[in-house]
Amino acid sequence: MKGANVELVRLIQPGKGSPEVEQIYEEICRMKDPRWLGPLFGFFANVPGLLRAWWELQKQLEVLKGHVPRELTNRIAMVCAVASDCPRCVNFHKTDLIDRMAMNAAEVEKLHDFENADLPEAEKAVFRVARKVALNEQIPDAEFRALRAAGYGDAAIVEIVSTALLESGFARHASVFARFEDGVNWPAQHTPSPEYRKVINR
Repeated sequence: MKGANVELVRLIQPGKGSPEVEQIYEEICRMKDPRWLGPLFGFFANVPGLLRAWWELQKQLEVLKGHVPRELTNRIAMVCAVASDCPRCVNFHKTDLIDRMAMNAAEVEKLHDFENADLPEAEKAVFRVARKVALNEQIPDAEFRALRAAGYGDAAIVEIVSTALLESGFARHASVFARFEDGVNWPAQHTPSPEYRKVINR
């Protein structure tokens, strides 16, 4: 969104960054897909060290093998996007789950209202905690006990909470601050879908 009285934050586009930024961009494209190099990375690329730190955290939680299946951490990201009411983020994660993680579209839709969906109770326990983290709500002891009963130990719980913190923070950025970025001019080949481009900066 551009306006006469709005000072936009410059996004560092692919091919126009420092060597350090371009190296990180290349890794994102290689480890995920060129379509996942979205405007958020261009925002952080104004400070290359922060770009690297945010990408390393996302990579650790959603790409590399960990204590929680990566399909599940990526679904947590979707739940947090829905909870944060960020259409841009919902579209990003929905496309990611269907295209990159080969999930059935109908299964992905269940994440919009997971409580009333026919999902395993163990998964709902994870999503309840993640949603409360995203909304800054108190988590009852019973919900932590439910995670334990589902087989999640300390390391797994740390990953669940960390993913929720990361992705809800990204969603808040996109829904609150991203309108001050020139995201509409971000290269189309580095966005997940035409639908995603329609909600950039909304």
